Amino acid sequence: MRTRNRICTLFLAALLFCTVCSTLGETAAPDYYGIGLEVTRLMGEIVDSEDYLSLFAMPESFSKVRERVNTHDYDRPAAVYAIRLEDPETLVEKLLREEPEALEKYRRLSPALRELILSRLSLPALCARINAAAGAEYMSFFTLANAFIRDDRLTAEETVYYLYFFEKGAPILVSFGYHSASGQFLDIPGEYRDNPAEIRTLLALPGLELDPVAAAEPAAGSLGNLADFGIDPEEALRKMSEFIGERLPAGGIPAYDASGSRLYEVFDITGDGCTDLFTNVTWGSGMVRTDLIVYDPVQEELYVLDGYNYDYLIDHAEENRIVIVKEGPHGYNDPVVRTPGTVELENRQLIFIADSEDPS
Repeated sequence: MRTRNRICTLFLAALLFCTVCSTLGETAAPDYYGIGLEVTRLMGEIVDSEDYLSLFAMPESFSKVRERVNTHDYDRPAAVYAIRLEDPETLVEKLLREEPEALEKYRRLSPALRELILSRLSLPALCARINAAAGAEYMSFFTLANAFIRDDRLTAEETVYYLYFFEKGAPILVSFGYHSASGQFLDIPGEYRDNPAEIRTLLALPGLELDPVAAAEPAAGSLGNLADFGIDPEEALRKMSEFIGERLPAGGIPAYDASGSRLYEVFDITGDGCTDLFTNVTWGSGMVRTDLIVYDPVQEELYVLDGYNYDYLIDHAEENRIVIVKEGPHGYNDPVVRTPGTVELENRQLIFIADSEDPS
């Protein structure tokens, strides 16, 4: 009996050990959304940097393309799709199914030549051909603005694709490979962002699937000292979203940070000791603007700074102030200027105060 109990004990211990080893071996999926945002932000920096582009002797003829895509909103996606493709070999078989002679020729090719064929069916190669159709200037500038980063969190052997749409900027395709991610602009209409069927038609690859990707909400613990005032952080976020929906026009697009989480910043602007919640929301289709939204969770009040043709963008919070960047004017021939500053609450109104008279 003692021997039997010992065998059972050893069996359970071994089972527990295997379970623990299996759990330890599991790895969480990479934050594709957030890593992709790092790429899109880098591409926004590229098109905004005259110094960077001048190092590549960018011709004057590229200026119009650059002006079109230099929109300063590549950290605020309006929609994101994960794109899934069939295995390239299966894709070739489907494409050539109605042409037996061509399929037979493909099958007779050497492995090296077949690999070349398959590489031309990749999504980045297809996007490059779409850009080429827009003209040599677009194709060349978009190639110049390609971005590449290394990230050890990316360990999948198969390539993963995310397509980012922005309110004003050109869409960006981000390809995630092993320890790396790359981005390329894509010359397709921005209004396609709400129409997956149009995107599938444009890309025209059998079996292509598009899945909308939503950014994660921030952890409740990241919202300052609300709990010290008996306020449930999750409930505060819910009420803030409700107030935004009630007071502001429909169709607003929330802002997201580089990790792919909904953008919130905390700072006590009301002076009551409890952190207030700051976020950005983008509105409009023609005259697009980004408003600053502040929610006072103690009084359950919502404050909005709407500059019409100016954006008020959250930068970061410091110990004694929150840094806001005023960007504009938009919709005019004047150059867009970014002015750092802060906001204060005066007579229940948000007031922007620039750091200096000379914008930097």
